[in-house]
Amino acid sequence: MEPNKELLKRQNTICFIETTRSLIDDIGVKNISIRKIAEKAGFHNSTIYLYFKDVDELILLASLKHFNGYSAALAEHTKKHCTPYESFLSIWTFFARSAFDKPEIFYNFFFGKHSDNLTDIFERYYELFPDEKTIYRKDIQSMYFGRDIHERCRLILKPLLQEKGTRLTEDNLDMVNDVTVGYLKYLLEQKCQDSKIAAETLSDKLISMIRYMVGI
Repeated sequence: MEPNKELLKRQNTICFIETTRSLIDDIGVKNISIRKIAEKAGFHNSTIYLYFKDVDELILLASLKHFNGYSAALAEHTKKHCTPYESFLSIWTFFARSAFDKPEIFYNFFFGKHSDNLTDIFERYYELFPDEKTIYRKDIQSMYFGRDIHERCRLILKPLLQEKGTRLTEDNLDMVNDVTVGYLKYLLEQKCQDSKIAAETLSDKLISMIRYMVGI
């Protein structure tokens, strides 16, 4: 592709993502449509499909701006020396605070369409917005760019097998991970359905359940 065409493609891709991000902030994820995005960006509806698989992929890319607070907390955590359990609990705490603050965005991102291939979404986004990319230590980097929510959670759970006093074993690791992910999904659904539920209440419930399942 010629350099000027490649540049135009990149500029238009960024334009669509930023437009969608603005609409998410204004009207919410559920109310987004191809027509609204194209109209606000000044393009024909069909143009969007030249850059994205569908509106769902575009929404995922636009949602990543809302991960900046979580990313910053992880970056600070990277600088600290913690036990595997302390690291595990801190990462979940950071995530819960962000997720229940933006439940529709996080639910759609981790449990919606295309949520089974998040690595590509992260990599494409940070190629377009490199200034937002944060460098983590190796274990957190692997988790953050995990393929899906199950892989992400399992990557930070597995080191606890080496911690004394936990209930975790090789035999129950996947069960604990599945229960944790399932409970996260349930709580996010509750928050999406009833915005009056305090985010802190749901965050506390999730962390309490995780502590119980892990057994420390």
